[in-house]
Amino acid sequence: MKSDIRKIWEKIASADEGTLTDLANKGTYKRACKDTDGLSPQFCEGEDSIAVTVGGETVTVVDDLTKCRCSCPSRAICRHILGGLIMLKRVVPEDITVEEKSEEAPPVSEAPKEEAPEEAVSEAAEVTAKLLSYKDKYRVRECAKLCRGLLEEILTDGLMRISEDMPARLEGAAVRCHGVRAARAERAMRELGSRLTQHIERRAAFDGQMFAEKLCRCSRLLDELDKEVLTEDDLGKFRRSYEEIPQPMTLLPVGAREVTEGDYRGETYYFLDVEGVSGRQFLTFSDLRPIFYENSRQMRPTKAAPWDQAIPIDGLMKSKLVLKNAKISDGKLSSSGETKLISQTKMTLNCPEIYKLIISDFRQIAVELGKDSKDGLFFVHPDKCVMHRFDKYEQKYIMTIEDVNGCQITVSAKFKAETKDFVELLEMIGSKMVREPDRYFTLLVRAYMDNGELTLFPIEIYGHILPFEDNAYELPEEYKNFMQDEVYARRILELFSDLREMLYFIVHCGLRSDIRDEDKLVKTAENCGMENLTRLTKGLLGKAAAYRHDMRGD
Repeated sequence: MKSDIRKIWEKIASADEGTLTDLANKGTYKRACKDTDGLSPQFCEGEDSIAVTVGGETVTVVDDLTKCRCSCPSRAICRHILGGLIMLKRVVPEDITVEEKSEEAPPVSEAPKEEAPEEAVSEAAEVTAKLLSYKDKYRVRECAKLCRGLLEEILTDGLMRISEDMPARLEGAAVRCHGVRAARAERAMRELGSRLTQHIERRAAFDGQMFAEKLCRCSRLLDELDKEVLTEDDLGKFRRSYEEIPQPMTLLPVGAREVTEGDYRGETYYFLDVEGVSGRQFLTFSDLRPIFYENSRQMRPTKAAPWDQAIPIDGLMKSKLVLKNAKISDGKLSSSGETKLISQTKMTLNCPEIYKLIISDFRQIAVELGKDSKDGLFFVHPDKCVMHRFDKYEQKYIMTIEDVNGCQITVSAKFKAETKDFVELLEMIGSKMVREPDRYFTLLVRAYMDNGELTLFPIEIYGHILPFEDNAYELPEEYKNFMQDEVYARRILELFSDLREMLYFIVHCGLRSDIRDEDKLVKTAENCGMENLTRLTKGLLGKAAAYRHDMRGD
């Protein structure tokens, strides 16, 4: 028997239920077991692979089980691949021996260091979260290694040369993350796969710089899974844990918008926590439904009716609500039937609770957002709308508004198929704001930083909130000298923009491509006095250059 084929048989023999489940998921594994129950494999050994027929499809088994291939349309580890491995496991040659592994001992390379045992005990004693066993930690690290390999492949080849099956491979890696209960890594890999699909399908929604940023964040997240001490909290949670608020909570509905998250579409509803019982100003409730039901006449889901009510959430959005035993997780309301609606009264947004939150000085938004605002939501009253337009190149609607001090800020909304009606409504309102400069408009917005510039995403625009005396705003003392550094701030923003473009260039073209203006970027960072950024930039450019000149491509 050839050595390559022997290695494959050894891998098949050593693959237990846990290993096979990690390749896909529990459901796929059980389906594969059911499909192959009582069947004998028809297989053929090649030079460096074994071909086996499963359910009319041909499965090619190789040394690395995560890279097995199937002739079916799926590009991830499918039931045919698992079925083939299960059947081959029944006919492993007798001369193939596999060393039994201890359930609790990791491989030698994974064994914890023996130095300073007292320190290790002390460190473990301080950890309140449950530590992972050696076996689980090894499985998580192997999964992280697989995911990191995919990121390296994207970075090496670049988006220009990316294979069309990469989104499916990222999805397969996400499934494996699910198998080892690495929830944060699973979400990160799925998001990368979704964004990469946008690129491959040439959708206008694809943002190259954002993809590069998400790829870097995903890489850092995977690096965290290599820590010596790994807990369940480090992996993240699949489901939110909700905190119950025992005292009554008064909610004022303030808006809603359509959202799409993966294979789900629906609405997010926004509420003002009038008395701040939850510790937040704003709370949200999401009603998302599977997209794959939309074209089906059967099983089409209806809108949510939360808190054991007989009417859908839309019917509650015109009333002031008082909830008892409300459940909240990260600013999101649960629809739990244990939460009781104890009061429902007529409401108006022309009330003191709204008036005191309306901002007419845009500097206040920047200050509040800099304090790590939990929700980033604000009521804004612009003095006027300077201009509005639709950017056909970036496929987004842009509105520039101005405050009482002449400070300008951009309101931006990306155009997508599902937001077409919303963007058209914004265009109509923008035209009205320009035509009727004396009319009073108030916006509910989400504020965020876009390439160093404060930007607003519009959720609702109100034309019925009555004029009131603007809240006078006094800029905090620590910010008053910042206006003197405007030129320096713009230089920093330009540097950050250049670095983002450089990073996207690497991700787009791959590490084999020459990077332009390397010395200029380093020099600019040095001139700005940013020592750590200069060091990081030099390190990145140096490693990229080393890769280009290394024939091994490591």
